[in-house]
Amino acid sequence: MTTHNNLLDEFLLCDEAWDMSPVSSSSYSHSQHDYALRNRDNIIHPITQHDIKHSFDTCVQKEVKYMTGLGYINLLESNGFVAECRLKAIHWFVHRQRRFNFCIGTVFSAVNNVDRFIDMNKCHGWSYWMMELLSLAALSIAVKFGETCPPTLHEIQEGLEYCFEVKLVQKMEMKILKSLGWEVNAITPFSYVELIEWELKQHFKPINRFRLDEILTASSLDFKLLDYRPCVIAVSAFKCILEDEICLSHITSFIPTDQKKKIQPCYNKMQEILVGYLKSDLNRNPSSPDTVLTKELQVPISMEQMDLSFMDGPATKEKLKRKRVQGQHDDHCVIMNKKHVN
Repeated sequence: MTTHNNLLDEFLLCDEAWDMSPVSSSSYSHSQHDYALRNRDNIIHPITQHDIKHSFDTCVQKEVKYMTGLGYINLLESNGFVAECRLKAIHWFVHRQRRFNFCIGTVFSAVNNVDRFIDMNKCHGWSYWMMELLSLAALSIAVKFGETCPPTLHEIQEGLEYCFEVKLVQKMEMKILKSLGWEVNAITPFSYVELIEWELKQHFKPINRFRLDEILTASSLDFKLLDYRPCVIAVSAFKCILEDEICLSHITSFIPTDQKKKIQPCYNKMQEILVGYLKSDLNRNPSSPDTVLTKELQVPISMEQMDLSFMDGPATKEKLKRKRVQGQHDDHCVIMNKKHVN
């Protein structure tokens, strides 16, 4: 079985060219660099240092519930197919982000949707088209919650091997939302970026935001970074671009004490990931990725032609099992009460 590291190298070193060409201003007028005017993750831009610290602490308190379980990394290490599909999905998310000028936060939200869904439902025995449907629905949810001018589903799913009808995508969206308990406004590493950037601008100097986003995007490719909390990943990304130790020490002070010791290992792992990422993308002349990803005709998938029982994953089956057990318990109680009355 192909290892995840080999898969990572394969995708990072492929001959794909990233799309940086602008889309129609009438449809997608907002710029991916217009960060100051865009409010992500329901975080109201703070004014004072106290506001920044309060917002940061709120994110830290909430981030754990949006993380995957302890066994998720083991699941991906033991299931090469799912790990490969996850990697392909993230590459596709990035293609879509650059094609439609989505915010980087939308990519992180989509990745979080995919990771938490797989963690809960395992996806054992899934086919590739099922994983593509999951990826499409996960991105569609993230776009709906995070973008002001979202493209149509038909436009979004360019570049996939399969073309899914709207009803099927909507059904998968509902499956994801129910599995995640409708908790999709996740705290991700990107949630901390504007808070930290705002703080640094007030007391130090502006940062290289394009470089930071590139580092965060690269970090999302390797699932082993899921060992670290989002706040640690965010600060580690800043550590990659900050040369001033005073700046770094300042933002590190926002991290919980028990997490500070994890910044250096996370940073080291991030540096390893960046080596491959920079080799693949840094000095490329970008063109449309659709010329690479849509050479072959997409295979249409409709609800009528496919067995959709795969959507009844472990989470759903466990709920049905508990419901049956509860029903049997209630019947037993009714019988006992009748005996008691007699």
